[in-house]
Amino acid sequence: MKYSVISIDLAKNVFQLCAFNEKREIVLNKKVKRANLINALRQFPASLVVMEACYSSNPWGRRIMKLGHTVKCIPAFAVKPFLVGNKNDANDAIAIAEASFRPTIRFVEIKTLEQQDIQSLQRIRERMIKIRTGDINQLRGLMAEYGEVVATTPGALQKAIPGILEDASNELTFVARKFIRRLSENIEQISKQIQEVDTEINALIGTKEEYQLLRSVPGVGPIVAATVMASVHDVNVFKNGRQFAAWIGLTPSQYASGETSRLGKITKRGNQSMRKMLIHGARTVLNWCDKKNDNLSKWLQAIKQRMHGCKSIVAFANKLARIIWAVLAHKTPFNASKACA
Repeated sequence: MKYSVISIDLAKNVFQLCAFNEKREIVLNKKVKRANLINALRQFPASLVVMEACYSSNPWGRRIMKLGHTVKCIPAFAVKPFLVGNKNDANDAIAIAEASFRPTIRFVEIKTLEQQDIQSLQRIRERMIKIRTGDINQLRGLMAEYGEVVATTPGALQKAIPGILEDASNELTFVARKFIRRLSENIEQISKQIQEVDTEINALIGTKEEYQLLRSVPGVGPIVAATVMASVHDVNVFKNGRQFAAWIGLTPSQYASGETSRLGKITKRGNQSMRKMLIHGARTVLNWCDKKNDNLSKWLQAIKQRMHGCKSIVAFANKLARIIWAVLAHKTPFNASKACA
């Protein structure tokens, strides 16, 4: 028997396996234990296997693809509208399959091990930065209580700490000097760990062709390039740059009914980390565009004059997403002289 789709509702120990025939009729819908899932899928001919995108979908997807199946993941928000009846594993598996039948559904690609390595290092780096920022804020606040006000940047703070601790004329007590030194050492240690993670990320992506192409785009540094490479396996799954920007969530939301059509704020759908990094990169380029005369800088100068600063940053982030798609899709480095001509 041929199957049009096999859907799996992933869980910790007991999964739900649902199979549809070519007429989109349910052939089976049963529970399968974790240890028996691969053996159960071996009984089916090569088919389309769909799952909800979650924390364990990537390793399961790679294992299932080795059996000869085609594996695709569906975002959770796209599955929920198709849930009919009470929420249980059987109905969830049917909803996943129903969502996969939609002609406009956007599937999530299964990540490779290398992509997961890059993404894991990025998540660790983001967490370290949050911890370091918390320690810096706490240290500055506590020192201000003793009358010592210092700069906000990590480098300036670390330079000021030794002089403050050695100054016997200030109001710092023995206890205060002790916890200031402890927090300062924590900040310094975390900064070193962040540098080590950056080195590991650069070692993973530095020799890749995609990395060299991305670095030719203004506003795309090592961290932004790593975010794109970890999130997008094949940019050609998007028809054009606008689809890529919409997938990231950088296109305006739309309300249309009859003759009424209004555009609102950006949708903020999709990959939050990539959207944040592109906005950071766009802000950096906009800060320096007034000192350049290329076509892209002239275009940025024009939108800065007619838009609010934040709005112009998001507009250029949208433009960056489209440039990145074009660079990766055509495998051609960015040419500033041809941009915005």
